[in-house]
Amino acid sequence: MTLNEVGKLAGVSRMTVSRYFNGGYVSPESRARIEKVVKETGFQPSAQAKALKTKRTHTIGVIVSALESSLLVGIINHLHEKMEEKGYQILIMRYLQSKELLIQQIKNLRARGVDGLIVSLVIADKEIEEELRRTPIPVVTFGSVGLEGISGVIHDDQEGFSLLISQLKARGYREIGCAGPDFRSQMTMWRLAAIQEEMKREGLELHGEWFIDCKNTKITQYEMGRLLGEQYLKMKCRPKAVIAVSDQIAVGIMSSFIKAGVAIPGETAVCGYGNIEVGSFLVPSLTTIDVNQIEIVNKIASLLLEQIDKNARKEKKISVEPLLILRESI
Repeated sequence: MTLNEVGKLAGVSRMTVSRYFNGGYVSPESRARIEKVVKETGFQPSAQAKALKTKRTHTIGVIVSALESSLLVGIINHLHEKMEEKGYQILIMRYLQSKELLIQQIKNLRARGVDGLIVSLVIADKEIEEELRRTPIPVVTFGSVGLEGISGVIHDDQEGFSLLISQLKARGYREIGCAGPDFRSQMTMWRLAAIQEEMKREGLELHGEWFIDCKNTKITQYEMGRLLGEQYLKMKCRPKAVIAVSDQIAVGIMSSFIKAGVAIPGETAVCGYGNIEVGSFLVPSLTTIDVNQIEIVNKIASLLLEQIDKNARKEKKISVEPLLILRESI
């Protein structure tokens, strides 16, 4: 069936049917007749034919570092809902913190004809920046850093850790440690640097032996946290508070502490980063930072769709303020 045939059955012109399917104005009477034909026949216009005419596929490519991160999964789910509201579908690819794979996935999605790209940045360098700048379609990145010449939504990790450290200091904690995945990975390095900078700013001493990481990348962050918790338990002198660079790490550390009979926060306070749902159900519940996912998604969608609608790329950086979620673990 074609648009012409739908028009004949509904008693309207082909152009009226086309406006109906493309969101243009159609009188209530004509709309009702077209809807009746569509319901009776089950007709849907060809997506390929529509793409040829509009030069758009109404698909958005989303590239993330991994699908194991609860934070990224939450953002993806919100993005999916937001983009569906606007008439777009999303294609998701991952790059496993590999620069080479990220560049290849950018090329793969361009070849699929997506209307725009959303890229989660946990690694960043000149090659990635240059590849995205060469990409002719609109691009928006999100993460703790941005790229020159590319629109981006930045969640302010520096401010997030500042909120945590200020709160810990206000509650009398001065002996603070930090735990996370491999400190050599770029995302962890960024967060570690933010924590150390904020501790120095608050006049807190940095004890290198309390800053520990897990280099086994083949296990979950929950398991990393459990192992890191056991490492703290073996220390003759433990920090009075531990900041985990992710909630999953924090949950694992708390598991080890509770199993060993360590009182939280009485003996050692624990806080995380990311505000995953499970943190609120722990006993004690986990103090953390919420990166403000809904606001991040709203800004990403706004930046990308503006570029698509205007058929013009632009550079604009937007920072989203984090939220301190105070609970029982500190």
